Amino acid sequence: MIGYLPDYRDLNPEWGNCLTDIIYFSAQPGPDGGLDTSLLKESTLQALRTMKDRYGTRILISVGGWERSQGFAPMVMDAQARKKFEDNLLAFSLAHGLDGVDFDWEFPENDAQYQGYAALLQELKAAFQSHGMLISMAVSYNADLTRSVYQYADRIQVMSYDHPGMHSTYDQAILDMNYYVAGGFAKGKLFLGMPFYGVGFTTNNNEFTYAELMQQYHPTPDQDQVQGIYFNGIDTIQKKTCYALNNGFGGIMIWELGQDTADNSSLLRTVYQATVNGCPPS
Repeated sequence: MIGYLPDYRDLNPEWGNCLTDIIYFSAQPGPDGGLDTSLLKESTLQALRTMKDRYGTRILISVGGWERSQGFAPMVMDAQARKKFEDNLLAFSLAHGLDGVDFDWEFPENDAQYQGYAALLQELKAAFQSHGMLISMAVSYNADLTRSVYQYADRIQVMSYDHPGMHSTYDQAILDMNYYVAGGFAKGKLFLGMPFYGVGFTTNNNEFTYAELMQQYHPTPDQDQVQGIYFNGIDTIQKKTCYALNNGFGGIMIWELGQDTADNSSLLRTVYQATVNGCPPS
């Protein structure tokens, strides 16, 4: 059970009771090999370490994502800059007691960038293994699986959301995971990404947090649509979690924790109860 915590959200220390991993989003790679961690708050990192001590939750940081990926291409294609970045990332990870790093480059554009990315992950994997640290990758539902870069990740987190239209249905989740299985990936390496937000699919593509949707529309557990907005309600989140559990996948990934409610309608609570209480056979 992996959840993302963006730097613009506050940590709820009790999340550690429900999650095996929290990924703190995000640091940015510099084109010269620098590592910009200015958005990662030291107070949050300390709170995450305290949570880890209490619950055993693994702590990772994310690198890149969305507009934070611009530095990847020039860095990975320059061996000297790449080595500097690897040294900076390892030093930061060790200094802050991290259990690994998650990469979210959206997206490499050509062969040279993919080759540089593969070299980066291969070199980091060798450095991280001696410290028992993980490398994970957040990947789109339709990534080019012919690229060798994916073999170096310990975990592949499939972002099974932001499809056109109804952006993250249960049927799409099955198709997305099967796409990676057909591409030769072991199920235990694959994690099903689930959204804690909704997207308008009729007149616009505006996004709404699950908490906002609950506060404004009060949908029932079996609802996934309100006023032209598609989201995952309690029943769908439970079905997706049980699908991952019953079919031998590594687990689930959540984007993102701060979008959830804090009452009985909580989607994180739904995921946790499914894992603790068990799922009916699929």
